Amino acid sequence: MRPVVRWTFPSELEHDQTAAAAALLRTYFCDVDADGSPRYPGAVFERLGGGGDRSEIADVFTAEDVVAVTLLSVRVPGSAAIRMLERDHDGLNSLLGLIPADVDLVDAEIDILDEGSPADRLWRALRSVGVGPVTTSKLLARKRPKLLPVIDSVVKQVLDHPDRQSYWMALRSALREDERALVEILAAARTDAGLGEDISLIRCFDVVVWMVGRRDGQLRPRGRY
Repeated sequence: MRPVVRWTFPSELEHDQTAAAAALLRTYFCDVDADGSPRYPGAVFERLGGGGDRSEIADVFTAEDVVAVTLLSVRVPGSAAIRMLERDHDGLNSLLGLIPADVDLVDAEIDILDEGSPADRLWRALRSVGVGPVTTSKLLARKRPKLLPVIDSVVKQVLDHPDRQSYWMALRSALREDERALVEILAAARTDAGLGEDISLIRCFDVVVWMVGRRDGQLRPRGRY
């Protein structure tokens, strides 16, 4: 059995700090620059082109998905993009189609995520075509936003996530603990921030923790997330 990972949560994810978490979400998703463009380009990540999980393309990697991940300060190398969208397109899409699009991470059975699962196999397949691990997580989050989280180095640092342990399983466990207290906190913060359900709870978690890391100086100088 895999060891249970215990994270260090920022205070903004405590029950009495919902307003603080909502303020971080509002800043990230709603603030704009003087020219009207989003202050944080990542605010458009899941919504670009109508979303990567919309029914007609939910099981297909598209050029829009490649563009969307650039909004989170990463890029798909040109050679990898060609393989994703052309040479290896059918195989990658076949694996993607085996991953449920309507399951939240908190409700996911372990066999959806564990070693040898379609999600795990797709992760390895994307890595094999030349996509880095962080970018791979963002591509998967674009296609399965309720199930597969963005995995960011700043977020892992804030949480004190141990190396070589499954981030997917750790977040699933955290969401299930204490009668799903974290789910309630994230849902309340999302509502208070005025966001719709198209922004998943696991994406809200990612943004709150990332914003805490940015505020506390744990953001590496690599652009605006």
